[in-house]
Amino acid sequence: MSSKKKTILLIATLLLVIILAGFAYWFIAPTSNSVTQTIDPIGRITGFQPLNRPSTGNMPTQTPSTGEPTSQATSTQQQPVVVIPSLRLLSDTPVGGYGASTTARTTFVRWVDRGRGNVIEAHSDTLDTSVLSNTVVPRTYTSLWNRDLSAFIASVLEETTEVATTLYAGLIRTKTVGTSTPESLGTTPYELKGQKLPPNIISYATSPRKDKVFMLIEENGRGVGYVSTFQGSAITRIFDTPLTQLVAEWPEENTITLTTKASSQQSGFLYFVNPKTGIWKKVLGPTVGLTTRTSHDAKQVFASFTDQAGMISSALYTVSTEKTLDPGIKTLAEKCVWGNFYKHIVYCGVPTSFPDASYPDDWYKGTVSTSDKIWDVNATTGEVRLVTSLSDKADRIINSFNLQLDERDDFLFFMNKNDLSLWSLDLVSSN
Repeated sequence: MSSKKKTILLIATLLLVIILAGFAYWFIAPTSNSVTQTIDPIGRITGFQPLNRPSTGNMPTQTPSTGEPTSQATSTQQQPVVVIPSLRLLSDTPVGGYGASTTARTTFVRWVDRGRGNVIEAHSDTLDTSVLSNTVVPRTYTSLWNRDLSAFIASVLEETTEVATTLYAGLIRTKTVGTSTPESLGTTPYELKGQKLPPNIISYATSPRKDKVFMLIEENGRGVGYVSTFQGSAITRIFDTPLTQLVAEWPEENTITLTTKASSQQSGFLYFVNPKTGIWKKVLGPTVGLTTRTSHDAKQVFASFTDQAGMISSALYTVSTEKTLDPGIKTLAEKCVWGNFYKHIVYCGVPTSFPDASYPDDWYKGTVSTSDKIWDVNATTGEVRLVTSLSDKADRIINSFNLQLDERDDFLFFMNKNDLSLWSLDLVSSN
């Protein structure tokens, strides 16, 4: 082989080696511009998330081991993430009422165990639950909470008389000695302390700010309305009425609603009462089987009633114009809740079908049940939207009632009337 051919062959070989080395470096060697793997905490895979979500910059997540936020923006190692379904079972054992609240960092829910009266808490970033108190308050079947969930008003069935007693209960820090903590002593961090409220309470409701309570008390066969602090002090009498079979709500600061207890055999009425003056205003009625939910600006009412065929029908009523709109869904008002942030939106559990029964009587008695889907209705535009089919996501049939929303309408909470379990639904991920 000539020297010229040898030179050409050597150059070609060197070029091939350089090219192969370049490819090897490209695939094997680390690069200073490598992309960090992160988990977006808004990424809809974690469901029940803190409400104050950052929209730019470092996105913190929480690990199940410490619960402390850690930033992943500067780390190439992916941190553990708690995967929480959009439809979450919070309590599989019967619940005696609950409350939800938000802080600067998170959303949390507290409820009362219906059997023993333990207070239990769940947070947005973990599937764990914590028992906050072991104070025995058995057979608690309803509870309404204050804003920060540090206290509640509850109805408790007396074991010997089967008569409901209403009481105020506050969560008080467990006393410890020296540097000991409740955990180190094997006790819960709180205990319940409170007092009984006046007897013969027919119905009660908390104010929109959850700092006051309205109580309708039977006195000498009449219904007497009182407003007090949440603890039941500083009681002010605001009205006296011959009506006693009333259901109270307090949706707007200057509006208490009183709806006559519904029956398919009787006409019902809805009244607005000013808590400062005690003045009444009739809003709806007479309507057979009337049940209602009033928006948090007291401008609109979602009403259900018994139609001529004996089935449930629904209507949206605008208070100022006295006009009625067909909402496009049929359900009981007890299966609905108005938005806190979006006050013109109402969320409802809507039965896929209504079994033959006398409504709403048989539903109250529990002799008939429904399987629900969650819908929302825009009372301004009339738009109706399916949010989710609960039967497709849950491991059981859900007959929803006692619905609540967080302050920003990101999460819907509800109970299942069939077994009194407690659930949350991430409305953001459901969208």
